[in-house]
Amino acid sequence: MKITFCGAAETVTGSCHLVEVDGLRVLLDCGFFQGSHQRGDLNREPFPFDAKSIDVVLLSHAHLDHCGRLPLLVQRGFAGKILCTPPTAEIAKLMLVDSAGLQMNEASYRERKARRQGKAVEPPLYDMTDVLRCAELFRPVDGYDQPVKLNEHAVAVFHDAGHILGSAAIELRTSDGVLLFSGDLGNRHQPIVKDPCVPPKVDVLLIESTYGDRQHRSMADTIAEFRTAIETIIPHDGNLLIPSFALERAQEVLYELFLLWKAGELPRCRIFLDSPLAISTTRVFGRYAEYFDTEGRAIFGVDPNPFHFKPLRFTQSTDESKEINKTSRGNIIIAGSGMCTGGRIIHHLRHNLWHKESGVLFVGYQAEGTLGRSIVDGEKKVHVYGEEIAVGAHIWTTNGFSSHADQPILLDWIKQAAPEKLILVHGEDDTLNAFAAKIKADLLLESHIAQLGEAISV
Repeated sequence: MKITFCGAAETVTGSCHLVEVDGLRVLLDCGFFQGSHQRGDLNREPFPFDAKSIDVVLLSHAHLDHCGRLPLLVQRGFAGKILCTPPTAEIAKLMLVDSAGLQMNEASYRERKARRQGKAVEPPLYDMTDVLRCAELFRPVDGYDQPVKLNEHAVAVFHDAGHILGSAAIELRTSDGVLLFSGDLGNRHQPIVKDPCVPPKVDVLLIESTYGDRQHRSMADTIAEFRTAIETIIPHDGNLLIPSFALERAQEVLYELFLLWKAGELPRCRIFLDSPLAISTTRVFGRYAEYFDTEGRAIFGVDPNPFHFKPLRFTQSTDESKEINKTSRGNIIIAGSGMCTGGRIIHHLRHNLWHKESGVLFVGYQAEGTLGRSIVDGEKKVHVYGEEIAVGAHIWTTNGFSSHADQPILLDWIKQAAPEKLILVHGEDDTLNAFAAKIKADLLLESHIAQLGEAISV
């Protein structure tokens, strides 16, 4: 079995791993690189393999750093199957349509600007035609824990990773042994989704390491900080911005806001879900209640519920979004993108970031090189649409909402899988080194930190 690490190696984003075994060339994920990289725009570089030669893509979940380059793969010749769970198939298509639209709009803006300067600009990575061709290749599996035959020797099994709706850890059973790819493992006791599965015993484990060097705050502490942010900003007529990933995080934030509202503990305000993509994915959630945990099914089985309660407004159009900053203040505004790399949150930051009455509450991971990371790291001034903006607003970060497993959960998962070969992916350098040392100290296991472009035989 040969594994080539084509992304999410020495970095958190760009998940993509090529497995060659039993006459198959299997791609585990094909995601976007996000944030800035010393090596330039890695998304535009050629794949380190012939896209036409890939037999099947096994997709762990629908976040863009795991599925965002699939249309590019198709553009460059891939014509095989994309296997994933039913919710992942539906949500990934929404994510990719949105991604193509954003790229096309951004390219159009850059082109107008460049023309005035007599310069040329690069086109978008892909367009809607590529997304539609890609969508035709999705083949949803029957569900979790159901073996899917790839050929006479190899079988894939999707297990519940507990990360987001439909997310999977992927087991690949081959004549050379059993490989398990964690995808992104979820935190325990999250709203809506179930806890991560107990992993099977395997020969080779590729495990994500995003939070491999730390332990999350408890959910109780997280909600306390969440309430502090609301109570600090809203009663004083400030806007509280929550940059949020459209998938899972936005729904979890609504879930907690609903519980505060239902308990009478939410100050009088309006809550804007200002993201067409988040609105669309929220509606998909409603069609897959069987993937919810027991508590989630009970809460969503009645009305009002976290996706339908009095203060909540869905702002679908651009005009509706613009009106938010023209209305009275004292609003909670949930908008993408989660790392502040684009989307409507950028407009809200331009209007609010400099206000000392306003606040920004980060509820998700901020990759190196992103605007979100700059704000979290305490930069006093940041650039928004080319304009220098002072950071005057209150800033909070909380990782209790994280849909990623922390160090104790990851260690426990490794222990249960009992791999002979352990490979660390999906992490930043310092985190990977700290995690490797912790694994050796606690589990007496050696681990290999994957290098981008590296190929190994196991």
